Amino acid sequence: KQNIIIILAIFSVSILFAEQKLSLAESIKLAKENNKELQKARDEIGKYRQDYNTVKGNLFPQISLSGGYSYKKTKLMDSAIIDFPLVSSLIDSTASANDQIIAGSLDQMISGFLPEQETEEYSLAANIKFEQALFLGGKLINGINIAKELYSLQEKKYYLEEQSLIYKTQEMYYKTKLALEVVNIQKEAFNFAELYFQQVNDMFTQGLVSEYDKLRAELEVKKMQPQVLEAEKNADLALESFANHLNLEDVEIILTDDIMIPEMSKIDLEAAISQALENRMEIELSEIGVDVSKVNLRYEKGNFLPNIGLNAEYNLFGQDEEKIESNDFGSSYSVGIGFSMPLFTGFANSSKIKKAKYSLHQAKLDHKILKEMIELDVKNAYLQWQADKEKLASQKRNIELAELGMKIANARYENQVSNQLEVIDAQLQLKSSKLSYMNAKYAVAISYQKLLKAIGEELK
Repeated sequence: KQNIIIILAIFSVSILFAEQKLSLAESIKLAKENNKELQKARDEIGKYRQDYNTVKGNLFPQISLSGGYSYKKTKLMDSAIIDFPLVSSLIDSTASANDQIIAGSLDQMISGFLPEQETEEYSLAANIKFEQALFLGGKLINGINIAKELYSLQEKKYYLEEQSLIYKTQEMYYKTKLALEVVNIQKEAFNFAELYFQQVNDMFTQGLVSEYDKLRAELEVKKMQPQVLEAEKNADLALESFANHLNLEDVEIILTDDIMIPEMSKIDLEAAISQALENRMEIELSEIGVDVSKVNLRYEKGNFLPNIGLNAEYNLFGQDEEKIESNDFGSSYSVGIGFSMPLFTGFANSSKIKKAKYSLHQAKLDHKILKEMIELDVKNAYLQWQADKEKLASQKRNIELAELGMKIANARYENQVSNQLEVIDAQLQLKSSKLSYMNAKYAVAISYQKLLKAIGEELK
């Protein structure tokens, strides 16, 4: 029983602290599957698709069927009943046959006007109606075109949302990896400082170095300890933020990919700008906006044109219980073409057209401004990428020099040619060079992805 409890406890702890190894590609896949904003963008596409189908449905006939059956029974109070004598009872026996016929007819007529104590009414009716728009001044077709363009707009917005998510995931992945690498570098420097302190302490015991050298080495260890703790805290925060980005809970993430310097093809600035103006999805979105404004202008102009529609209607009815039961029904039908055209609307239609013209002009201006902004965006991304490449090459050379300087400082100190400060300074230079190199790798990897995004390349 105790063994079972221990196994269950170990199993629960392993679940609670489950590990998940993630490459960059796997992280992007998880982000696309779990990101709520991207899911909302998918739903938005579906909504606009149905809006398009709804508007397009107006091209087809509109057919409706209605019908009903009713029964009504009425019982009047006694005071509402008039005791009116029959005319036939007022004539004597000497009346002729014609008089009796006339009296009987009068009795029937009068009884028709007098209410009965109890009445029952039956009614059955059915109606089928057909309506078809023949011409609406072009508003129907233009409305369908607008709905189609808006649907296409949402699809392209989804693509942009997805690309932004991929870029953000790449950035956060490398940023988290950078934070973990900083921890390793700080620990490596701290371990070296501890080892160096141990060596100095041994040399102090042997009387080879002064107490000042020992204190300096110990102080360096104390200085580096909070730096390691700070680096670990930053790494934990970066991992937690990345897990939230991927919508993962109760999972210890292990990043398997290193910060990779991408294989960077030769990109010319002018060619990059041309490619961006040709491939950027934002330009397509802007062009769709201009097209929507043009169609909307045509739509508003259609308010001055006539509306023509075809309608047909068929009715079936019955009002007597016996006739209803014997399928004795009456019927009627009608077919017609309707026509309407505005003659004067208080200048409302003219105002709508002017407003549509202003909107079209704004859309064209926005399109031009967007092109200028994209050119600037490409230039900034390109220049940043070039600067980051130069920094990376410089930092790589700095590490080589710092490692060489560290070897020389150790050798000089061991041969008592220099003091401890030279070794500590060399150690700080090496750690600083490694941190700068890792930052440079991160910067060049992200700036290259940003440049690809700026010129309209699809991120994967």
